[in-house]
Amino acid sequence: MKTRTARIRTAWAGALLATAAAFLAGPGATAAQASWGGELQQCKNQYGSEHYMGWDIPTVVLGKGSGGVCVRELQLELLEVGAVPAQDVPGFVDGIFGTKTYNAVVAFQRRVAIQGGADGIVGRYTWHSLIAHVYFE
Repeated sequence: MKTRTARIRTAWAGALLATAAAFLAGPGATAAQASWGGELQQCKNQYGSEHYMGWDIPTVVLGKGSGGVCVRELQLELLEVGAVPAQDVPGFVDGIFGTKTYNAVVAFQRRVAIQGGADGIVGRYTWHSLIAHVYFE
């Protein structure tokens, strides 16, 4: 169960999104945060995005066999939230949605009790949770 503070942060996330890009480019930005204007934007440009709960979320649905810039962004965010076991970290960000990425997605989905259950498929709810955890937790 989220704390009151976490719920408040989530509620205000939409309002903060407009200023987040400038902030994230500054010193001290993590690797996943620094990619905000890069790979995540490329993914949204290539596949589109939808406005969901105050955020622009990629509309691409990812699963085993997917590849490309959207999978690289997903992998960076999974690393950032600590969903990747230490033994899988070397070479994890390769842009290919394989077994290691699937296992990390399921681990993250279980940890945040994603709506619809931990199915290893990255859709609206998983994208939203990942972005919220990387940028505002």
